Amino acid sequence: MKNKKLLFFVILLFPALLKLVLEFTTINSRKLPYYGPKTLVQNDTLYYKVASAFKTVSNESDDLKHIELDTVNFPLYAVCFIKQSYQKDDYRMAGLAEYAQYKKDKIKFIPFIIVTPCDGRNDSTCLSEMNKLSVGNENIHNLYWNSRSFDSLNHSYFKEKPIYIDYSFFVLIDKQRHIRGYYDARYIAEIKRLTEEYQHLRLKEEKEQMVKVNKIESKAHD
Repeated sequence: MKNKKLLFFVILLFPALLKLVLEFTTINSRKLPYYGPKTLVQNDTLYYKVASAFKTVSNESDDLKHIELDTVNFPLYAVCFIKQSYQKDDYRMAGLAEYAQYKKDKIKFIPFIIVTPCDGRNDSTCLSEMNKLSVGNENIHNLYWNSRSFDSLNHSYFKEKPIYIDYSFFVLIDKQRHIRGYYDARYIAEIKRLTEEYQHLRLKEEKEQMVKVNKIESKAHD
């Protein structure tokens, strides 16, 4: 009887354990690229980092409030920039819209940041068609930047980018604020690739954290 219960328990756990083993064995074999300029310092490669500060609407005044995407609530995130002339082109977010409407569970743990130009709470350009995506999807955030410097903010995420990358592409940012991928939000396949590569990076970072904690605990017991 005991053996039957044990066998039943193993059968239930096997798919989850198999997936875990596969994920951890592929973490080190699959490496996502780093985008942006690279510098060499004492034989170490330093990868380009982006600033993770944006703006949100303030309830106290008509001004926009500064907000920093911290690494606790936003260890990784996907961000795109929608310039004013694109704000009514909802097809540019067609891939994400499909997931937001029909496949919420696939993306609910991924912070999506949609940044549009806006100079204050009463600025009509803040009311973008893209804002509709956040309805019913708490992981999709609408943030802003001053219209006068919007292009320079966007270009900081597009520095030395592949030539085909344009506004409305999502940019995947890791915990160290390196650029790890670009994705065309018009296509479902591209959002699927984004979710897979996000999960890959998240697992890799969790593994590195586990190794770090184990090392600290081992030293404490020595």
